[in-house]
Amino acid sequence: MFALVKVVFALISAFLVYKTISKQCNKYLAFVVVALWLRFTLSAFHNVTYEPVFAGFSMNALASIGIAFAGLLLLPRKIIALRSLFWLYVFLASIVISGLLNMRVMGLINVLVKWGVFLAIAGALFMAIRRTGKDIALRNVLVAFFLPVSLQIMSVLLGEVKATEADGSASYIGGYNHEAAFSMIIASFTLVVGLTSPKAFRYRALFFVVGCVLVILANYRTSILAILPMAAMFAFTLFETKVAVKHKPVFYVLSLFSIALGFLTLSYTMQDRFGDIFIFLSSWHDLLKAPEYYSEAEKDIFSARVYIWSLYIHAYFLADPINQIFGMGPESWNGVFKKYAHNTYVSYLYEYGIVGVVTFLIAVGSFLLQTFKTNDRRYAWLLFSSLIGFLIMNLATMPLWNIEGLLLYALLIGVIISPVRNVTKVQAKNSREPSNLARN
Repeated sequence: MFALVKVVFALISAFLVYKTISKQCNKYLAFVVVALWLRFTLSAFHNVTYEPVFAGFSMNALASIGIAFAGLLLLPRKIIALRSLFWLYVFLASIVISGLLNMRVMGLINVLVKWGVFLAIAGALFMAIRRTGKDIALRNVLVAFFLPVSLQIMSVLLGEVKATEADGSASYIGGYNHEAAFSMIIASFTLVVGLTSPKAFRYRALFFVVGCVLVILANYRTSILAILPMAAMFAFTLFETKVAVKHKPVFYVLSLFSIALGFLTLSYTMQDRFGDIFIFLSSWHDLLKAPEYYSEAEKDIFSARVYIWSLYIHAYFLADPINQIFGMGPESWNGVFKKYAHNTYVSYLYEYGIVGVVTFLIAVGSFLLQTFKTNDRRYAWLLFSSLIGFLIMNLATMPLWNIEGLLLYALLIGVIISPVRNVTKVQAKNSREPSNLARN
């Protein structure tokens, strides 16, 4: 029954994407829309697209390779030379060094293809924003999310529910394979809505609230925590603009109280899902030990994440000095551990060593600083809180290992490195793009 629903909505989404790219998009924006739509559509039919079809590659994998190569060929060369991406390239260089030192060729290729997808989407969105303005670009990008959002709503209406693997709680994920990847798609939808200007389209606030509700219904707690900073800042900026200057001090106090109350309410209503987090925060110092000393009860904390982190960190400290510096190589955990690390920072420490972790953090720090390059302070804080939320997501899962998570990161970084400019000025300078790209 639900398979038929998928087919119907996939056809509708294909029609909407076609109408959008044929009438309202330049080639860069069209690429972003089609790439996102293709990934989301293929993932919706995971029973078919996850199976190997050519040389051991699945349709999903082949699509990712195609998106990476097509996007990088489409982009002007000066996009690759953007100074704002310098530290990201240093981090990618650390991955290459780690892969070559450890002879992890296949792992290195897999990782570089994923980051190729990131660069293609982020670069194309950068170009699209530069040519049309932020709001026009993001408003058109939203059409790519029609299928996953519609399928999730239909899964709620039709009772199509998945039991979460860890504790059996209900997850409404529209017939997709896993709540982790799907929640990242919905978080991306919420992000795109939130980063548009207040008057970019009608019912913006309603769409944002719907996005937050859908993230909660997906029931992946890491994504719920990740969306909280942006949701709080979105609500704050939405109401702050309507408050008179003389009343702002009172408004700030009430806002802090409301945010705290909202967090406590969410924690209480979902205490079965978030209880382990409070246990971890209250006893983290007792969990800093070798994995063999964990009791059975401690192994279950936070869906076994803390125990998994301990396995990786312990293995890292037992490694040779050269491996501690440059890591064990891309995807070297595969075949050594039963599960991936469920923490980007822990995984990067193991795979790319201290060099990889430090360069990654510096790259992220550079993007955090870039969020304040715009003169619009409210928008800057929205960008900042969104990136903070993404970094929180990386604490308990690995969105940068997952294509859906990389797409979320690409959309966010593509917006961050494209400072807000007046739309009319952007259109007036279209003929001169990309003349000054390397200075950004």
